[in-house]
Amino acid sequence: MTSRLVRIDSAVFALLLVALAGGVFLFGRANIIADSVDYYANLQRLSPAGGEPIVRNLHFAAQRSPGFSLAALLPHLLLVYLVDPVVGTTSGGLPPSSPAGPPGLIPPQPLLLRQIPFHDFPVPRENSWFQWKLALALALTSYGFLFAGLLAIASALRHAHPDLPGCSLLAALLLGSPIFVHNIFATPLYATLTAFGGSALFCARFARAMDSKRCVDGIAAGAWLGLVVLTRLETAVFAAALAGLLLLGRERTLCLRLIAGASWATIAWAAYNWRVFGTPLSYEILRGDINLLRLDSRYILRCLIHPASGLLVWSPLVCLGLLGLLAGKSATLRCLGIAALPLIALWVVRMPVMLVHPSQVPMEIGGIPVMPPQGEFGAFQLIRSDINRYATVLAPFAVLGLRDLLARLRFRQR
Repeated sequence: MTSRLVRIDSAVFALLLVALAGGVFLFGRANIIADSVDYYANLQRLSPAGGEPIVRNLHFAAQRSPGFSLAALLPHLLLVYLVDPVVGTTSGGLPPSSPAGPPGLIPPQPLLLRQIPFHDFPVPRENSWFQWKLALALALTSYGFLFAGLLAIASALRHAHPDLPGCSLLAALLLGSPIFVHNIFATPLYATLTAFGGSALFCARFARAMDSKRCVDGIAAGAWLGLVVLTRLETAVFAAALAGLLLLGRERTLCLRLIAGASWATIAWAAYNWRVFGTPLSYEILRGDINLLRLDSRYILRCLIHPASGLLVWSPLVCLGLLGLLAGKSATLRCLGIAALPLIALWVVRMPVMLVHPSQVPMEIGGIPVMPPQGEFGAFQLIRSDINRYATVLAPFAVLGLRDLLARLRFRQR
């Protein structure tokens, strides 16, 4: 019976990977809008090919964590120096069948990822070009980390539960997180999928490091944790909490290995600053004037439990998995669960400044008009997108917590 369940579990996971790959090819979108404008611009700044900026005012780009753009630099260089010289690049108008998209969409007509290779599209209002090598490098990075992350968590599950890994829980987690699914197909040029993949790779290595005590596992876990912090700066709170827990739990050696592995991120951040800002010590990333820190009980409830936006409603399996971590018997699970709590606490006090804007007219931040949400529906939509999109970084931990929770329930039934 168990072997049959293992085969079914593996089949469901394989089907998930195939369905995701097919869905990405058929429905993955290529346009940049909102946050992705900044990641695109930062990659363009790193690129030796350069080019005219796709928008004139890049006020928020300096405040974006550099991890996603840095990770996309390698595939971009491969496209520039290995692929483009062979296939070449054409440039010109947009596909005639494409309808006009919403304001701020670049290019202005919706494009699928499979439509952009080898073709640059004009951005007339900026006298610039939407460059396929930049956009495709971001997409390849996102999807590379998505699939690598799924495989890493599947490996961690098999290591922890060789009798029945429970890899099919990954399918349940995706289907139970509408915002995550939206990020996969509609906004792959955001940093969300890279943060998920980096977190999953860290999680798998950290679990092995806790069990094996091998130096290589600890350093590798630290290296992936460094990428996660570079991609989502606020996850430094998680990293600090985890380090504290390891020290309290007399895991000093592992803590030092994590720090050693993550040290590359400091060097990469300094190099990025030097390339983009001309100095290794730039603190623009810390300004974050699109958000403010505020202890607001109403906002906290909307982030966590409100039916229209709460994490408990829109990412229920992530929440259940975190509870499984906190109730887990192994030190690995408890460390991950406890360290996640300060990160969630930071998210629920980091309020978008648009929510406190009193009028329904655009507010100006750094010379860029920012539209506040339109009514209660718009506010809920903004909160729902924010908290659930960022929570995907905790999804890999949650899968381990879910599987452990099911294992304990199964044991009690026996």
